Amino acid sequence: MQPSAANKKQLVEPFYELSCHNCPVLDCSVLRHCTQDCLEKIDKLKKVVGFFKGQRILLEGNPARGVYFLLQGKVKLFKTDVRGQEVIIRFAKPGDIVGLSVNTERPENEVSATAMEDTMLCHVNHDAFVELLNSDAKLAFELLRFYRAELHKTEMRSLKLATMTVQEKVADALVTIYEAYGAEGKQRTLCLELSRQDIGNLAGTTKEQVSKVLTDLKNKGMIDTNGKQIDLINLSALMQLAGLA
Repeated sequence: MQPSAANKKQLVEPFYELSCHNCPVLDCSVLRHCTQDCLEKIDKLKKVVGFFKGQRILLEGNPARGVYFLLQGKVKLFKTDVRGQEVIIRFAKPGDIVGLSVNTERPENEVSATAMEDTMLCHVNHDAFVELLNSDAKLAFELLRFYRAELHKTEMRSLKLATMTVQEKVADALVTIYEAYGAEGKQRTLCLELSRQDIGNLAGTTKEQVSKVLTDLKNKGMIDTNGKQIDLINLSALMQLAGLA
């Protein structure tokens, strides 16, 4: 069932008056070194939009309508392989940017994106944002730095996954989720609950293999599970298994 317009308005309304100048995630985004003039332009151009948990934000191959700055919430970015299987590229957190197309002549979404919980974003029209990039060198440089860092992480992770065992891949996926969104309490309960299929899409394996590995890791005392809830009991051991320690 689609969320009603009234529910969507209720989700977005608290953020209507939020200015770029006092944005709570400004220091985390590519806008942190923008000039005051650039911030004022974006403040006038942006539109605050909300997506409920499970809603699609971007669809791979569709025309790119603009860029989104993640204000609040969690977003999964993924591509679909030739078999129709999701391959999770990364998780976006508040302060991140999603949706920018590198093709300025025929811009299209290069990935799909879905809200993993109720999520708020600031949207700027594609053409207007490209115009800003052409006129503000600091903004263009910060955007280059952001995507260069993301590309490096993706390349390094792809290289690792090619040589990992299934158990190492699943351990790496759990650490990736932890690094993206953190964990709560003494048990280090992951702040993002994913299905076994989603973990498999991140790890590059099947949900059946994920279930088997999670059971093995639980028996070894590295994690505990309760449905989708996963506790990282021994984070250092998981990181070592994933080749990160």
